[in-house]
Amino acid sequence: MSTFSPFQFLPPHIVRLIVDHVTGSSRVVFDGVCANSHEYGFLLKPLLWVCHNFRAVAYSRYCNNFELNLFSLSFGDLDKHHSLVCRTDVNYRTLNHLGYPTHHLARDITVFMDERTVYSGEALGMVSRAPYNGCSFPLARMLAFIFVKDTADRVDEDIWNDSLIVGTNIGAFVKRIKQMAPSVGGIRVKAANRGSMPGIANQYFGDLASQFYQLASRVEYNYHCYTEDSTRLQLDMISNLTHISYTSDSSIGNVNQFIQLARQNALTLQSLIFECEEDLDVLGLVQDAEGNHVAYPRLLTLKLLAVSIFDELEQPVFHGAAPFPIIQRLRIECDRPFADDTFFRGNAATLEWLDVRLDRLSASMLRRFKVFAPGSHPKLRVVKLQYTDDFGSELFASPADALQFMYSIGLGVAVQEYSQASIPANPELAFSPLGSHACIQVLSLPTLHPDLWQIISLIKSLPLLSDLHTSFPCLGPIPDGVDLDELPEHIISNHAPIGRIFRCWHLNKYFVTNFTDLTVCVLLLALACPNFDYAATSSYERKWFMEMLEKDIDSDRFKPYASRLRRLLFNGWDEKQD
Repeated sequence: MSTFSPFQFLPPHIVRLIVDHVTGSSRVVFDGVCANSHEYGFLLKPLLWVCHNFRAVAYSRYCNNFELNLFSLSFGDLDKHHSLVCRTDVNYRTLNHLGYPTHHLARDITVFMDERTVYSGEALGMVSRAPYNGCSFPLARMLAFIFVKDTADRVDEDIWNDSLIVGTNIGAFVKRIKQMAPSVGGIRVKAANRGSMPGIANQYFGDLASQFYQLASRVEYNYHCYTEDSTRLQLDMISNLTHISYTSDSSIGNVNQFIQLARQNALTLQSLIFECEEDLDVLGLVQDAEGNHVAYPRLLTLKLLAVSIFDELEQPVFHGAAPFPIIQRLRIECDRPFADDTFFRGNAATLEWLDVRLDRLSASMLRRFKVFAPGSHPKLRVVKLQYTDDFGSELFASPADALQFMYSIGLGVAVQEYSQASIPANPELAFSPLGSHACIQVLSLPTLHPDLWQIISLIKSLPLLSDLHTSFPCLGPIPDGVDLDELPEHIISNHAPIGRIFRCWHLNKYFVTNFTDLTVCVLLLALACPNFDYAATSSYERKWFMEMLEKDIDSDRFKPYASRLRRLLFNGWDEKQD
């Protein structure tokens, strides 16, 4: 007769909390599930035997990523290149032996290899025999290949020239991987620490990446290389892509190939991301080699992070053409973002999310073309603005003029989240225009150093505000006839309750040297705002900040309100470290 435990009837959200607590809210290498090698293994293993619910939560949390090791590095060396989540060759059979199949849980498959294992046929043999021959991942959606430079330096270059062997092994290997993960829609390729490779090896690597890209509708390419002999993709093999993501931490990369790849898939692309240390010729995105206009009629997300885009003297190329007509999310962070309104033509009615870094040239362009005229962007909800050092030079008469211009960009009638950095200004000057934008829910002005009364006034004018980001505050002028010890009662009598939705205040130092009033301001604001229960600081200040809060809560001034204020301590200490 079986005996049931109350733990077997716990609701799923409680089970998740228990599992997260046991695993330290960290990613667990599942060697510890079946052996005691991991510090949490001896605790987590008994949970797996409680009941099906506990096993389901544990495995679904930590077996979504499966890894295949297809080269000769030891696991110790592997850890230098990647943080392991679930090692398939160790655990696939063991976890199934426990009576709970895991292959159907996999959503992401990561394959570690070097070039030698594939061109020699070793990789094909590895995935065709134990422990991988029985692996099937029917629900996997993302397939990642990480190439780590190891044995390739010792390979005879003549072997690379055997194109028959290379071509045969590539095709068979790609076919086998497709059988293992038939539903994969995304391919991520990372070339890590490739160093100096024979030229034919780069061609081979390009062939392999190109064949894998044919399996997908979305591709990601992460490039690390320090030689001028870069990978050559077979672009004519790759079509109908919906997502392209190119990342490179080298000034020598493949960005021009991926610009060509983007043009080639312009009619189907929905997301396009470039993050690189290279000069990005954005004109190559919107015009082909013959100078013809290229449009992206389905593109919803565009993210460009590069060294530079436009030259200062460059003139608009396509008057009236709209290359990104339905863009919704736009992020541009470059030295010279744009010289004309290329990115903003025709999409005023669809743009919802904007994150740009402006310099003198781009700010002048926005003014000249009147890109953000009042009421021009009805769906714009999130605006994040940054500025280079020369932003205000020779363009704005004063900081107030620059501030007014920035608000004209970011404070449309529907904006719910607004972030603005690097323009120092008087807080009263910065806060006063915000009162007419009552729909703002998240406001970030991290360079401002406000006093408590300016914060209270701001929260009163923004009834939907839930999150605020500023520099460390000061107490400001104390009302006449009010003693310091009487401030809590004064706040409650004259200002509470306000900001019923306000919950979080993010604080940063930003050249503030006097922290005397910091915790007092936080506690007084908590008395005014009934749901304010989290004051966020960086991990560097969190320890002393929380200790100062606790000390002030126990002082005579705040002790009568300690039960309310201790929520700040609970949430502050409980928050994960940055």
